[in-house]
Amino acid sequence: MHTSAIAVAGFQNSIKNPGSYAVRALTPSARGATLVRLGIIGCGYWGPNLVRTFSEIEGVELVRVSDLRPGRRQFIAQRYPSLQTAADATDVLSDASIDAVIIATPPDTHCALALEALNRGKHVLVEKPLATNTADAGRIVELAARTQRTLMVGHLFLYAPAVMQINSLLREGELGAIYCISSMRCNLGPPNTQVDVLWDLAPHDISMILHLMDDAPTEVNAYGASFTNTRFAETVFITLRFADGRIAHIHVSWLTPAKTRLMQIIGSKRVVVYDDMQPVQKVQVFDPGIDNRVNASDKDSTALGFAPGGIWIPPLKSYEPLRAECEDFVTSIRTGRPPLSNGPKALEVVRVLEAASRSLLQGGHSVYTGAQSEATPVEVAR
Repeated sequence: MHTSAIAVAGFQNSIKNPGSYAVRALTPSARGATLVRLGIIGCGYWGPNLVRTFSEIEGVELVRVSDLRPGRRQFIAQRYPSLQTAADATDVLSDASIDAVIIATPPDTHCALALEALNRGKHVLVEKPLATNTADAGRIVELAARTQRTLMVGHLFLYAPAVMQINSLLREGELGAIYCISSMRCNLGPPNTQVDVLWDLAPHDISMILHLMDDAPTEVNAYGASFTNTRFAETVFITLRFADGRIAHIHVSWLTPAKTRLMQIIGSKRVVVYDDMQPVQKVQVFDPGIDNRVNASDKDSTALGFAPGGIWIPPLKSYEPLRAECEDFVTSIRTGRPPLSNGPKALEVVRVLEAASRSLLQGGHSVYTGAQSEATPVEVAR
């Protein structure tokens, strides 16, 4: 099957029938059925957060971490003296006592490391994106399914309390049918980057949008520009079109120090604004506005105008999203239940990213992804 077809089928099945991706639960052993032994590859910017979080989860033993840079290994050794460190990732991959491997390395290394880990019988958690192209992502997903191992990707925002609450409002019918979603994610770019702003920042927004839309786009457009870096695009505008008429728009940029993480979800009943930079009240729900112009007649002598409706703030649970993500990975290993941020969903994110990259190279021309929507068409606002 073509990897595009695999991506679409996988994405839709992973939501509508999560059990269709069988994962073999951790086999009981002499050390006990509940203990999960982990290794981590990569201890740069994000790796230490994973070391800290997994070290705090009951029933998890962090055995070994690896990083090519001696300074990063020393950083970990000073904070976790009992944790083994290594320069070579093979020391983690070849350790038969390790049940699962977490990969927090540059994106262009994800495919080779994930395939090697799966071939050695390990469960795998890969930081986003799963791979740098759809073909490699498809190979990883297929091997995980064939070996019946958990494959999870670090799309962290799927575990955020705000996104969980928004998804609950959708399932409960409070927002009605989604018409469109717009999002903006901006901050200064990373030094010595090997990818453009699209691949650096957009995976967050794409993963959330596909999760909330519960579908895959059929058409992708992307425009971008670079002003201080001649190698990589620094600001990109992406449009996703779905078969039922819904639309999503994403703006990502490295050109401003004003850190922005803003999303607006427009539904047939209500509108949600999600501002992740707010310390509290990250989610606001707007009721329909009041507009006396709609039914005004030629004889009306009152002032015409419109006003916003009511605004309410849904309560959000208090927990660390990374802790929830890591616990979901461990639970999947123990029980065989696919995680929320599973391989097929991550494959679809890569497919959209790759389509956007192609559109960028083609000057914003539409790239048709071939997705076949199973969603019920919504009434699109005229």
